[in-house]
Amino acid sequence: MSTRPLRFVHTSDLHLEQPPFGLTEVPEHLREMFVECAYWAAERVFAVVLAEEADLLVLSGDVIDPQQTGPRGPLFLAEQFQRLAERGIEVFWAGGRVDPPEAWPASVRLPRNVHVFPLHRTERFTFERDGVALASLLGVSRQPGQEIRPDDFAPSPDGLFTVAVLYGSVEADALRSRAIDYWALGGNHARSTLFSEAHAAHYPGTPQGREPGQIGPHGCTLVQVDAERRVRTSLVPADVMRWQNERIVVDHVTTRKDLESRLHDRIDALKQANPGTDLFVSWTIVGEGPLLTELRRGALGVGLLETLRSEHGFGSPAVWSVGLAAEPLAVVPPQWYEQETILGDFLRELRQQQVDPEMPVTLEEYLAEPHRTGPLAAVASIAPGPERERILREAAMLGCDLLSGEDPVS
Repeated sequence: MSTRPLRFVHTSDLHLEQPPFGLTEVPEHLREMFVECAYWAAERVFAVVLAEEADLLVLSGDVIDPQQTGPRGPLFLAEQFQRLAERGIEVFWAGGRVDPPEAWPASVRLPRNVHVFPLHRTERFTFERDGVALASLLGVSRQPGQEIRPDDFAPSPDGLFTVAVLYGSVEADALRSRAIDYWALGGNHARSTLFSEAHAAHYPGTPQGREPGQIGPHGCTLVQVDAERRVRTSLVPADVMRWQNERIVVDHVTTRKDLESRLHDRIDALKQANPGTDLFVSWTIVGEGPLLTELRRGALGVGLLETLRSEHGFGSPAVWSVGLAAEPLAVVPPQWYEQETILGDFLRELRQQQVDPEMPVTLEEYLAEPHRTGPLAAVASIAPGPERERILREAAMLGCDLLSGEDPVS
């Protein structure tokens, strides 16, 4: 069945109450941007709705925790909603973990163009343009622990293009069978599409990355529906700061000058690829050779980091280097285990820990007495699992650095 073309913006996880985190320090000249970026990114989302002349805005949860933002957050949103109301743009909002409907303060009145889905039951709204029904929006606000029931969602009985608005994690197969045209999902900070054939289910991700693991562009999703009900989604960036993880490979002949040149070239490329956006970059130097050994011993890495910050971290936009780490080799050369040296003894002992995951790693005896019952005691005994493997691998490489006697490169 054909339909009239429809154009809307889908966003979620704005988290106006949550500034970025994960850094030990934020440079003074970037602190305002760091603190305000959630609001600035949200304002960009509303600007996208207006610039794209969207028919409506769909919010699928975790927009705001009013208790955390205080009056500023609700007043900011009410103002943005009013901007859309003046252009006749409707808003459909399903609450999530931090924004159930009852959390909205009674003292701040929502404009009439904002429709909030209730808790515990689905509700259906019909979207009209010029008196003609174009879409059916079906949704529910959901709190943690509340069961997700895809069977509560059904296509419009009138054959209208149907948008289901839902917060939470759900299996793609459970949604695919419901014949909903577009599942507007929320609760995942990473942008992802569960499926897009015939029908679509999509998480737009957060408009602003909050921590170093949320790398790359973030924004909102522009959804375009043609007359044949085909759905096309596209990312419209809205973030004002962006996290990046960059890897530089070195080998036995790489010099400090070579590495510095590669770092500066990579920063120039990042600026070109992310115009007008402040970048927070975590660097990892990988490979082998004396330069990597020197980096692992600390002084060279500190110097390079200071140089990158001073030369690139104060521009507009800024490229601030968060940290610079040397990644340990994946494999220790087998012949090192056979050496009749302190290094060989160390590696053979460590190998016993690696091949027997149940073998206890207890370091309490090396702790001073006052620390044996404090926070350090929690990490002194390492339980089996990926974290244990990582720590033992890094311990092996640290031992190789300290016991190999290899001279660092000047």
